[in-house]
Amino acid sequence: MILTQLTVKNFRNYEALELSFAPGLSVFTGRNAQGKTNLLEAIHVLCTGRSHRTARDKEMIRHDDDMSFAERAYIAAVCRQRDGDHQLEVALTHRGRKAVRVNGSSITRLGDLMGHMNAVMFSPEDLNLIKDGPAWRRRFMDMTLSQARGGYFFLLQRYQRALLQRNELLKRIQREGKGEETIEVWEAQLAEAGAALSLRRRDFAEFLSVNARAIHGRLTNDQEQLEIRYESALEGNLQQRQEQLAELLLRNRQRDIRLGATTAGPHRDDLAVRINGADARSDASQGQRRTAVLSMKLAELKLMEEMTGEAPILLLDDVFSELDGARREMLQDYIGRVQTFITCVDLESLALKEGSVRRFKVDHGIVTLDT
Repeated sequence: MILTQLTVKNFRNYEALELSFAPGLSVFTGRNAQGKTNLLEAIHVLCTGRSHRTARDKEMIRHDDDMSFAERAYIAAVCRQRDGDHQLEVALTHRGRKAVRVNGSSITRLGDLMGHMNAVMFSPEDLNLIKDGPAWRRRFMDMTLSQARGGYFFLLQRYQRALLQRNELLKRIQREGKGEETIEVWEAQLAEAGAALSLRRRDFAEFLSVNARAIHGRLTNDQEQLEIRYESALEGNLQQRQEQLAELLLRNRQRDIRLGATTAGPHRDDLAVRINGADARSDASQGQRRTAVLSMKLAELKLMEEMTGEAPILLLDDVFSELDGARREMLQDYIGRVQTFITCVDLESLALKEGSVRRFKVDHGIVTLDT
């Protein structure tokens, strides 16, 4: 897939902007705080409906020095796939409700946006993917699968809605001592959606383990072995996982009432990452973690391509400065075969291989093609 056109209005520090792109590599250069990352963020929102930097839509709406905000932000794109052009539009408002259109038609479910344009984002924050808490790794799994596998986003939503309802009911039982007779309804929904969710994540982790291990071996000249495993209380086939989760919810119910929270289920799961048998979260060096994260991101790109039949767009936000020569070399091998957008201070710092590069200069929200 190829992003051919990007339109931005009142998004972050951009008042109005229209850019056209070609296959291959596009680089946004400029000093820090000029708006380079904002362009990658706009592309990411059009892919997933969400920012990789904030959960609050208002923060993406342009404002002046007096914090007077524009009425709304608007971003749009044309993405060329094998079946033709896909037109995507997202409007962001202060109330946090998005208006989304796909090929000219309004959609009410954010999941219907997924898959029209896919991207793998690699930013400096991702270097904490291993070191930080399990929520980061669950989000990594969920965002990848939501783009690459139809229906996963809606499955995740069903699970999260049932989880929210059960948690609210737990608090009510704790507070008022009534309502327990209805909890089985939410537990049945949790068990059904949670079993399917964990099974798909397990399959993802197995693919990730095989491919990230191979990439990691090339990066380290086979001096290090990377292992990735999905950590879950559930195992077996779909039916077995559903029965296990139902049993766990029943067994933990009284404790969950005391805590006012659900203590078992995929929302507590994690990815275990080990390097040469040691826990990468606690025992790996910073350099080892960076290599492992890069391996995972490149394996993510391969998974999306295999699942969808088309290579996703690769978004690299100022990560070259964080990588040494061997890691840069590996990354450049992938840059050459998928459409890639890179942000950096200057082109020379990338030390790119020879090839066609379109360079855009970014200065205070103004983007010009640098010839």
